[in-house]
Amino acid sequence: MMIVHELVGTENLFAGQLKEGYYVVREKYNMLDIHQCSADVFQQFDCGTEEVITVVFDPGNEYSLVCLDVYTFENKSPSLAELKQTLQIKHHDLFQTEAVSV
Repeated sequence: MMIVHELVGTENLFAGQLKEGYYVVREKYNMLDIHQCSADVFQQFDCGTEEVITVVFDPGNEYSLVCLDVYTFENKSPSLAELKQTLQIKHHDLFQTEAVSV
């Protein structure tokens, strides 16, 4: 038995509201349970979906992204408003606030 995560979609969220170089990436996976029945026969069972929200920083060079936080949601993900509220609480320094001029 083996659970396989198959990436089916990825997108950047809130890119315009974060400091330069910081991103919120949503990846959606199909989860499959694979059973080997014999040497060359496999059975595949659908185990639903999983969304992974990752807050990353891109240092702007050839090295890999720096992962700041990961949130995983199985089968039901929060709304964008709920997610934004959670991220603003945990990463309030990244979200820009608009200055009101009079």
